[in-house]
Amino acid sequence: MSGIDAYLRPFWIYQLVYVPFVFALGAIVGSFLNVVIFRLPARQNIISPPSHCPVCNARLRWYENLPVVGWIRLRGRCGHCGAPISIQYPLIEALCGTVFTLIFVLGYMVLPSAPYIGELLPAYLGRFPGLSATWPIPLLYCILFSALLAMTIIDLRTYTIPIELTWAVTLPALLVHAIMPIWPGGELRLPLSQMPAGTDGIDLGAWTIPLVGPAGLAAALGGAAGIVISTALIRLNQLRYSFLDFDLYIKEDDEIIDYPHPRRELEWELDFLGPIVLGLLLGLKIGSHWSGAALPLWAGSLGGSLMGYLVGAGLIWLFRLAGTVAFGKEAMGLGDAHMLACVGAVLGWVDPILVFFLAPFLAITGMLIGTALSRWLKGFARYIPYGPWIALAAVVVIIGDKWIEVVLEAILKVPVNLP
Repeated sequence: MSGIDAYLRPFWIYQLVYVPFVFALGAIVGSFLNVVIFRLPARQNIISPPSHCPVCNARLRWYENLPVVGWIRLRGRCGHCGAPISIQYPLIEALCGTVFTLIFVLGYMVLPSAPYIGELLPAYLGRFPGLSATWPIPLLYCILFSALLAMTIIDLRTYTIPIELTWAVTLPALLVHAIMPIWPGGELRLPLSQMPAGTDGIDLGAWTIPLVGPAGLAAALGGAAGIVISTALIRLNQLRYSFLDFDLYIKEDDEIIDYPHPRRELEWELDFLGPIVLGLLLGLKIGSHWSGAALPLWAGSLGGSLMGYLVGAGLIWLFRLAGTVAFGKEAMGLGDAHMLACVGAVLGWVDPILVFFLAPFLAITGMLIGTALSRWLKGFARYIPYGPWIALAAVVVIIGDKWIEVVLEAILKVPVNLP
């Protein structure tokens, strides 16, 4: 093959008919994200009232509310009172439409064997290329990207990450990874076993996420049960959230790290984590008795997603606890833990580890660049919360895992094959 044939699947031209619809879907999602970004931090209803001008409260006509096109038609101003409409609206709509389109093109038009770009999405899509058999997986990536974008902008504006957005990723991730083995398509109804790739079983390296065995599944289920128990104890007023008196000490213009009693509040978080850790250890102990047994593929896939959630949250929480105890200041926000947890639910338990170690390097690089640019752009070096760096690191890990393999192999001097 040569030229474009080396990159595109046979009959790729017939997939072009879907591209405008995929872009439109992404732009519509972006339009909804704009509503979420402004209303969710203010604890306003994201459904009602319908889209309206925040200045004159006039309801937008249907053609004024069209993603991207509506803003251009109005020339960036309200059609009723002439108030300016933020350019953020069309930019987010266009960005979401573009990303949705790229994910579709990579998943269903580009060959998996295409140099580099064919490896930007899971090998699973290359093994089962049919749209009807695999569409929940790229849709899940679209959901993850959309939520990370919304969380990034909200965190930059308010220094908070709404937990509702993280659950909007986690719950679909658990569902999708559990149902894909029984999704219509006979090839997917295969048992999970410990046989190597290339035998009569499924190629474990080509599945949606890294799978777990019986011990990993039992540990993940035990940890999930611990979350349910701890949450129930909070609802029953047997436990309470930490930092409930935060507003008594920290005013609007104060630094978040100026809260004077972070070590005291960690006692409540340790009480919350107790059932989770106990569930993990108990599940691991029980599951180890069946370490040689085969699992149904759906169980290994669901366990991989659950374990990814727990690993993502656990890494941030461990750093938060250790840093707060060591320095007497709140080391990281709980929103960061929920963010990395939902990333793990989508990508499995390996990638959150990479994201966790990559994010600090991106944050330091961004800080240095901001400091340098502040000499020419006044106010450019403002404080940036950590959540956006986690989101950026997640995107880098998704699209750059092969480059990460190269770097790790150069450092460790051994072959590295990331799932």
